[in-house]
Amino acid sequence: MEELKHVTVLFKTSIVEHFGEALLKSLCNLNSWDDNQNLDISLVYNLLRNVCKNVTPPRRGWGYEPSDADVSLGADIERIRLMWNRYCDEATECLYLREIFVRMVNRYGNISDDVKLQDTDKKKILSFELNPECQIEDRLVLTKAIKSVLEILEREHIVVVIGALGTGKSTCLKYIESHYRRNQWTVSRKETSITNLALNVDGIKKLFCCDNLFGVYNRGNFAETDEIIKVLENIEQKVNHELKVVFAIHDHVYEELQKIHRIRVFQNKRVVVDFNELSDAEMLLILNDQRDYGHCANDPKCWFRNVDFELVKNTLQENPGKLGDPILTLLYSNRHDIFTKREATRNIVRELCTIFQNMLEDTPDLFNVLMYVMFVKTHNLDKNVEEWASELGGLNSITVKKNVGQLDAFLFVEADGSRIEIKHELLSFALFKCCASSMKYVFLLLKHCRFEMIEEIIRPDSTTNPGEFCVILEKEMYDRLSSRILEEDLFEQLKEHPLLKEKSLFRYKLYSMSSDNGRKIRVVKK
Repeated sequence: MEELKHVTVLFKTSIVEHFGEALLKSLCNLNSWDDNQNLDISLVYNLLRNVCKNVTPPRRGWGYEPSDADVSLGADIERIRLMWNRYCDEATECLYLREIFVRMVNRYGNISDDVKLQDTDKKKILSFELNPECQIEDRLVLTKAIKSVLEILEREHIVVVIGALGTGKSTCLKYIESHYRRNQWTVSRKETSITNLALNVDGIKKLFCCDNLFGVYNRGNFAETDEIIKVLENIEQKVNHELKVVFAIHDHVYEELQKIHRIRVFQNKRVVVDFNELSDAEMLLILNDQRDYGHCANDPKCWFRNVDFELVKNTLQENPGKLGDPILTLLYSNRHDIFTKREATRNIVRELCTIFQNMLEDTPDLFNVLMYVMFVKTHNLDKNVEEWASELGGLNSITVKKNVGQLDAFLFVEADGSRIEIKHELLSFALFKCCASSMKYVFLLLKHCRFEMIEEIIRPDSTTNPGEFCVILEKEMYDRLSSRILEEDLFEQLKEHPLLKEKSLFRYKLYSMSSDNGRKIRVVKK
């Protein structure tokens, strides 16, 4: 029954096109196998033809008279359809009927005596090809949004992918890269600043993809924002179909940018693709894949395998839209305990922070391993951890290797089995926020975490409406962050950051510490 319900989701448009809303409704309302007798016979035939995996097509194909030698199930189903249609045309001879009956009994056992032929309404059985609303290619669900990106790239030279965090933008960019490589394009990703992008392609077809152009969490490129915008405007003006550019940006990063800059390319609706909306069919396929490769993959009796899609949909209705549904179902597929609390969907960051806080109290080694991986972004298990890792509860390489297997829900292991990183930036942000709430761990965070992450997430206490993915820097931490900026000479990178706005208390602290240490920093006025 569950499979039939999935069919109604995946083939909804095609079923409605050929059979109408009423028949779709009757299919959706099936509660037991006894309800099958109420289904339209043409609908049943076409479900057998298009959907049932154990029914292979006749050798001559659907819609044609099967050969005598073809005694497959699909061929017999097609014979029954053709016999019935001839009967509707007043034919009285039904060849092969006895042989088909015997084969059906051999396949399925005795047929119930309750089955009666009702010919009061001789309606022919129609044959249609039903098409699913979306397809899967190499485990990737080809959503309408991904197809839109491909279609726009055919006629334009720039595409902007916008959506909430966790809507599948990064997955889309990886697919676009693979698609263009197969078509003999030279493909490159943003490894350094986009300001170094060469717009002259010299006759070589080039695709440039940039994920999180202005930052993973928030605007991480304050010092380069103006230069990046100039590059975008140059690309927009330079109509060259041998250069294609695709870049992705989170909704909340875009909103922060819009407060100061009105970037022209964002206003061009012809090249902007919104990833926030998913059809039920797309969501179902994504969930099924995540369920197959999540926690349930190692536990065939896991209760989450049997969770109804409608229940998942109802849970996702609590999503306020600050996160994409795919990241929520990914979390549910790996941490089912989140799914048991429907209200958790309203504030998943808070729920994750609670999980991390409990981990810190109950299994500190696991927490410290996660924290270390967040600090360095990627860790190679074949190499020793950084020397300073000992500050995290005496963490060492042995401890990391010992605990990796217990962190499947959070850590992603690359194909070689040695390089590990946190599965998604949402998990990293929640961990960052959890650390920032502890005086002990925020000190270590500001001292050792990748500075790009600190730059994007941290905001001054004067910030109004800081947003979902910001953390306010408490005054008690000014000295620690100022020391790191001075020690690593990071002022130039941070000079346009809100922390260093005029009359900012943090700016004053940084300037005072530099003077006390006999160091001079160039304070840039805006």
